Amino acid sequence: MTTPPPPPPPQRPRPRRRPVAREESPTGAIPQHPQPKPRRRPTLRGEQPTETIPLRGSLRGTPYRDPRVTRAVAEERAAAHAMDLALRVAEVMLRSGSSAAGVESATIAVGVAAGLEDLDVDLTMQSMHLQCRTPSGQTISRLRVVRQPRLDFARLAMVHALVDDLVSGEIDVEQADSQLREISRTPRMWSRWFVTLAEGGVAGGVALILGASLPGVIVAAVAACVTIMLASLIDRLNLPDFYLGAIGGATATLIAFGSYILGTYDWLPISPADFAFIVAGGIVALLPSRTLISAMEDVLSGFPVTGTARLFAVMLHTFGLIVGVAAGLGLSLQAGGLLGLGLTPPPLDKLAWASATLPLVIGGSGLIGLAGSITMQGSRRMLLPSALLCVIGVATAVGLVQAGIGRVTATGVAAATIGFLARYIALRMDAPALTLSVPASFGLYPGLAIFIGLYHMSSPPTISDGSNSTTGLFSVLGALGVIMAIATGNTLGDRLAAPLDAPVAQRRRATVEQEGERREDEGWDIV
Repeated sequence: MTTPPPPPPPQRPRPRRRPVAREESPTGAIPQHPQPKPRRRPTLRGEQPTETIPLRGSLRGTPYRDPRVTRAVAEERAAAHAMDLALRVAEVMLRSGSSAAGVESATIAVGVAAGLEDLDVDLTMQSMHLQCRTPSGQTISRLRVVRQPRLDFARLAMVHALVDDLVSGEIDVEQADSQLREISRTPRMWSRWFVTLAEGGVAGGVALILGASLPGVIVAAVAACVTIMLASLIDRLNLPDFYLGAIGGATATLIAFGSYILGTYDWLPISPADFAFIVAGGIVALLPSRTLISAMEDVLSGFPVTGTARLFAVMLHTFGLIVGVAAGLGLSLQAGGLLGLGLTPPPLDKLAWASATLPLVIGGSGLIGLAGSITMQGSRRMLLPSALLCVIGVATAVGLVQAGIGRVTATGVAAATIGFLARYIALRMDAPALTLSVPASFGLYPGLAIFIGLYHMSSPPTISDGSNSTTGLFSVLGALGVIMAIATGNTLGDRLAAPLDAPVAQRRRATVEQEGERREDEGWDIV
């Protein structure tokens, strides 16, 4: 007989959970817990169509980021007035030597601050086209052509400060219009004869850091001054830049050779190395440095048409300079052969930027930066920063070359250092970065390498060390690579320093807020 299975044990009832009271915040609101983000699953569907960048968003990364709108444009008359102001700002900046990217950002900043919400800006090498659509649907178009640009960095800095004050709200559109008229009527910072002396200072500084003697430095400065004066006289014939560059290069070379002939008769202590250094200084003084950096910046910043046109103009001017130096050097070598003069270039180990002693290198680099700022019509307060940045750039390039890094790479790193520091310093002095980066880069240009290459290409086979045309060709191409490294390095350094602009913008907004509070306390009517 089987026994029945034992009954199952009685189940205990589960204790009921008491509701937990939610803690309320001091304001009485119940805190909400964040919902978990949904997991994104892989899909084959593409992204959303690319939308047009807002007008304010196009100022990201520029010195005019986060502009403050001073008024809302609702009428066609106010919109036309704001467009005229933006167009005149663009005209002055383009005439003074600004890049297309800088002109576009300043133009958009003026339009946004004036209340324009739908503005199209089209810039080329010599023209500016602005088009705006008002809230009522009317289209307003403006066009301006700049035919004779003249480098004027002091005026460019004043326009930059004007735009910065407008976007920060310190001045309104009417005040900006009045100040812009005063800036347009302001005389240039330096007279023409003083700029000519500064060109001689650049050539003399280049010869000094290369290791030239004191008479060689003086002859280099005099040769550059004579070449600039001759070019200004020939410019009245309206010759293209190619011929002006060729005439200038030939003149500088023949003056250097004439001083060398005087040295052979003990009338002037000029050596063959001094002859090369004098020509190198003249080449650096005559190179279209500003246009080159602007052209490369336009190409890298999304202005291929304008950048290509400027780059082609720079290359044409540079080729004219090379042709002129080659012609003058060929005549000098022929005359030297007839007179029995031993004219040989410095050895290849002298191709560095600085072969002189350290004090002379520092003094020569400072002279190049200071004189270069004057040649660009820079303001007085920009002279010392330009000299300091030039010393830093040359020291960086020399140190990298001595560490075993190639010339092109060392030049690019030095140029990027100059561009980075130039933007950091210039924006805190209410000026665009190029007012410092351009003159500070003069000490990096390879004038001596161009001379060595042209010497080898122009020398007849009977002259010692002058029969290898391949060596000369590679030297010239290497010099052109160094020039391109300077232009691209400056642009890279400028872009890397863009995140450091935020403290400047924050301090500017804080100053505006404090000024507004002060006016309210004094009983001003704030519009």
